[in-house]
Amino acid sequence: MRNVLWPALWLVVMTAPVAVHAKEHDGKPMTVESAIADAEHALDTGRLGDAINESEKLQRTHGLTRDEQSRLEIIVARCKLVLGRYAESEKLFAKRVKQSPDDARLAEWYARALDGNGKGDAALQLLGDLAKKDALQEGDSYWALARLERKKGENDAARTHAKLALEKPIVLQSDELEREIHQFIDELTPKKK
Repeated sequence: MRNVLWPALWLVVMTAPVAVHAKEHDGKPMTVESAIADAEHALDTGRLGDAINESEKLQRTHGLTRDEQSRLEIIVARCKLVLGRYAESEKLFAKRVKQSPDDARLAEWYARALDGNGKGDAALQLLGDLAKKDALQEGDSYWALARLERKKGENDAARTHAKLALEKPIVLQSDELEREIHQFIDELTPKKK
């Protein structure tokens, strides 16, 4: 009797509507969709800790759809990118970019992972192409592009992109980073004679 109930119980558990026991919303556990959306929003607004917490809970959730799994993988890759775990981030983004080659956001994050993982030439090409299309959405990406361009001696482009970095959202914004970017711009500004 017991052996017959386990498969039935497993089937019920695996096919039941999935709720992530994360933050409660109106006294009810979050749905997977709302937890994923919350993690994405947390990353977009610089709340890395919240994004990591949500993604860890979501990774333990069974029964995710293919779309939910894809979005979760992107969240995890973005968290790893911000944490400086570039090799792991690059691997996850490479898979996603291969599946969605026209997704500019994925390409933007992938390029930053490439840069962090020591693949500056590939990152420069990708970020440069996206910047020409005005497709970069994060200040972090313009900042990475500016630093790569400076290394190649492309100082005018580097100065322009560093200025754009200050106009776009930066994931982990700080006064120190802002000063660093301003100093970078000042160093690249031609001196008047």
